[in-house]
Amino acid sequence: MIAFASSLDQAGPMTRTAEDAGLMLSYMSGFDPRDSTSANREDDWLKAIAHNGIPKLDRPLTIGLPKEYFADLANADVIAAAQAELAKNGHTFKEVSLPHTQAAIPTYYVLASAEASTNLSRYDGVRYGHRCENPTSLQDLYERSRSEGFGEEVKRRILTGTYTLSVGYFDAYYIKAQKIRRLISNDFNKVFEEVDLLMTPTSPTPAFGLNEHAQDPVAMYQQDLYTVPTSLAGLPALSMPCGFVNNLPIGMQLIGPAFREDTILSVAAQFQQITDWHQRHPGETA
Repeated sequence: MIAFASSLDQAGPMTRTAEDAGLMLSYMSGFDPRDSTSANREDDWLKAIAHNGIPKLDRPLTIGLPKEYFADLANADVIAAAQAELAKNGHTFKEVSLPHTQAAIPTYYVLASAEASTNLSRYDGVRYGHRCENPTSLQDLYERSRSEGFGEEVKRRILTGTYTLSVGYFDAYYIKAQKIRRLISNDFNKVFEEVDLLMTPTSPTPAFGLNEHAQDPVAMYQQDLYTVPTSLAGLPALSMPCGFVNNLPIGMQLIGPAFREDTILSVAAQFQQITDWHQRHPGETA
């Protein structure tokens, strides 16, 4: 993993089942004295996952449905069908509010770009990263190595982040974004006083075609609307397939309180026991 945005970066497994995700998590988790972002704690459920599979829930849960995530959602019926399946296991649902959701995208891209600008400065072709062929000077080495080594989106974020951190704009953008991040985190903390976990769409639309938004960065960023708030708040989340629209897959996101990965893994495993969406692929017939 290359450090992109240190306060947001998170390694996570991509698996076909919740059980496999839990197994991977059990081996990835743990305290690392060389990693300032790792937590020095022991969770019994991690051992259970490693040896006995996903822990069983001891009671039905109250699952929150953030109204901001479902406003004007074109494919709400797919998520509603998934909700009905989970209700068969006794789970109840409650509408909740995360009022600062719409601020998440600008907040995320201010903070992420600022941190990327700093982290990626080390890739200058001298000690780290791509080095251009036959540089004519140190300045040429820096310019061509970074121009050749980074893609267009990465360059865009470096430029945005450098601007954000520059004198005269740091307070107006970076500091303000950090304050909004705290408000977003507080929204989640308040909601988790009422519910055990949250269920949301993973993205505003079904999966889109390859390079469909390549020339429209803003449209691409908007696809992150339902996932970046979780990253900003530092919470565990899981995305899983729950249906198709026009033969394009739809994802359902489960978000849990801090360090309660066991809860979202258990609910995901339940859902996969009563549905087969995780075994189906676009192009197949029912």
